[in-house]
Amino acid sequence: MASSSRMTPEEAARIRRQDAEGRLDHDDPEVRRVLEEANRTSVRAFVYGRDAASRRTTRASLLVTTGAAVLFAGGLALHFLLPGG
Repeated sequence: MASSSRMTPEEAARIRRQDAEGRLDHDDPEVRRVLEEANRTSVRAFVYGRDAASRRTTRASLLVTTGAAVLFAGGLALHFLLPGG
């Protein structure tokens, strides 16, 4: 359900706050859809960062960490697989 205009973390926080205060009707399917999107946006902002620069930094950090782990495991495997290791 990707919409053309994405919800900002600030909008998501405002919607979640209104829901916590009991102002929203959970019986309306459209309201439930907006609440689900607000929850997804809030979680995404919390996990990956609130803006594009934070997400790029997180993505780059994960890529570097994964690359280092693969190199370490490959080097360790080569050490034990080569003769005299």
